[in-house]
Formats: sequence, C-alpha cells, structure tokens
Amino acid sequence: MLAERKNIYNTNSMKPTNNKSLLHFVFDQMNKLDNGEITVDAAKAQASLAKQANNALMYELKRVDVSLKLAEHNRDTAKIELRECELINPNV
Repeated sequence: MLAERKNIYNTNSMKPTNNKSLLHFVFDQMNKLDNGEITVDAAKAQASLAKQANNALMYELKRVDVSLKLAEHNRDTAKIELRECELINPNV
C-alpha cells in the first residue's frame, strides 16, 4: 500500500485525462459502490477528486476560449495579451 501511495507522486505514471476518462472513472466507482467493493466515504472522497479534476479541465477549456477570442480581437484592434499564469516560478 505504501509503495502505491509513493507512486501517486511519480509523474511518469500519470495518464492523460479527458472527460471520457473522468466519466469512466466515476461510473466505475458507482458500480463498485453498488457492489460493496468500496465504502460510501471512499466514494465521496473519490467523487471530490473527480470534481477537482473536472474543474481543472473546465479551466483549460475556458482559457483556450479566451485565447481564441483574444487572437480574433487582436487582428482588428490594439493587441491585448493573456497573462501567463502557468509558470513554474511565478516570480520570474
């Protein structure tokens, strides 16, 4: 169990995530809950994590939308840039 926990922080083991994989995870967890394979508390914790992942995906989609709108705006008028907030070191 401890080895599995350490693996959480290994970025090489991370899988790409999209809405389809999140829905698959959630429905799989619902089946496990129905079959008694996980507890209600475990299901709640995993649902919370799925919600956070979904929020991150929505942020990415909204950021792309704003970038596209800014690109269109910048063709016609004064240039406006989207602040880069995803830097590793925000002080740079």
